[in-house]
Amino acid sequence: MSKYVISDWMNSSGGPLVVTEEAKAPLWNGMRGNPSDYDLACQSADYTCKLALHGSDVLVLGDEPLQTAIATSDSHQLIVRWKWADSEADVRAAIEQIDFSKMDLVEKLTVNWSDLLLVMFDAVDTFDATKCLRFATNFGENEVSTFIYQPTSRTSLLVHAIAAVRP
Repeated sequence: MSKYVISDWMNSSGGPLVVTEEAKAPLWNGMRGNPSDYDLACQSADYTCKLALHGSDVLVLGDEPLQTAIATSDSHQLIVRWKWADSEADVRAAIEQIDFSKMDLVEKLTVNWSDLLLVMFDAVDTFDATKCLRFATNFGENEVSTFIYQPTSRTSLLVHAIAAVRP
């Protein structure tokens, strides 16, 4: 039995993917405007960055435009980005075996979401409810920790773990 429920995989058309509150997503202007929201998202030089736009924090998944899915379990909320692997079955097996104690933290940032319902979509586009991944997370401050997970020489994933910031 799988401990993670894994969404469909999402691809971008070359730019970063963004995660924002579903209620604020229709405000995303894609490539319209000067600077456009897409232009701002493309300025990320790291694996992740945070933008304050349209009255909400937006998580930008920078670096390469990798196939991306949401993996959830009773204890973890993950954004998983497929760097390389022989097959989806290998990626799914790797996700099931993730051991955070054996991975090195690459980045960490805090994002504040005032809505539990989030969407992930291609930053180049305006929001389209039929072309996004939906998931729920914790209300308020969330820590996004980024890890590179390479369980074998043939499989490598970029993993963003989302966890509530506890006072």
